[in-house]
Amino acid sequence: MKRRLTLTQKKALLGYVYTAPWIIGFIFLFISPIIKTAIYSFHSFDKVTLEPTFIGWTNFRYAFTGDAKFPQVLVESLSNLTEVPLILIFSYFVAILLRKDFPGSAFVKMIFFLTVILSSDLFLRMQSSVASVNNAQINASMQETQELFTALQAVDLSKYFYSIGVPNEWFDFINNAISNIFFIMIRSGVQIFIFLAALHNIPSSMYEAASMEGSTAWETFWLITFPMTSPIILINCIYTIIDSFGSYLNPVVTYINSIAFKQFEFGYSSAMSWIYFLCIAVIIAIIYLLFRKKIFYQT
Repeated sequence: MKRRLTLTQKKALLGYVYTAPWIIGFIFLFISPIIKTAIYSFHSFDKVTLEPTFIGWTNFRYAFTGDAKFPQVLVESLSNLTEVPLILIFSYFVAILLRKDFPGSAFVKMIFFLTVILSSDLFLRMQSSVASVNNAQINASMQETQELFTALQAVDLSKYFYSIGVPNEWFDFINNAISNIFFIMIRSGVQIFIFLAALHNIPSSMYEAASMEGSTAWETFWLITFPMTSPIILINCIYTIIDSFGSYLNPVVTYINSIAFKQFEFGYSSAMSWIYFLCIAVIIAIIYLLFRKKIFYQT
């Protein structure tokens, strides 16, 4: 007699099925480069023959004691962590607006999905390669947008926020969001659709029961919507950090690429890659440990 799988085992098996493409791709495409990069980081390569010479931890020490630029771009890149809350808040707010069907909702979702394509590294590389040719057209098409941002910057928001008693820290946060609204929109496409999937997964019976109990929309959000989507908020937070730190426009990534493929310092660039990877891993581990106990999981 065959032993039937429990519901928990079926869910676990379904999870492995969905993650199987990523696991297979990681094993066959990424394991070998990761191991080779770790080995290269302890070597120095001849620029002519590319023969490796073992030098131990010299590359790692040089990154902080001999290279003046790497610590600078590393701190600059890590400071971009402040943009993660802005991206999460914007994507969560848009997902809530797009949750309900309305005339033209599919078209609006398509527009936000275009940001996924626009934020891809392939598109950014193509854009940078043709920028010198199309500068005149791009400047002409962006003139109205630039005028809009100029008008927004011309408004003295500090007096308004000061009059309603908003602290200076909150004003700086809001001002930063307004200044980087284009970047936030470009980097929010994937997060919006992940949040949409989480919102559609909340049983409608919960909202019906809350409505029958006389719960307001504000109470419903904090008692049902937010707790039920808290695991996805953590996932989107980790995804946003990795997406921001691994972007083609990231100063550390750009610097490592220039050292590797312009100066042919493959050993030193590999060491910097591992330093950068460990910094990202530590940040993600800290965020996970801080918020894992605050996550609500429906059982």
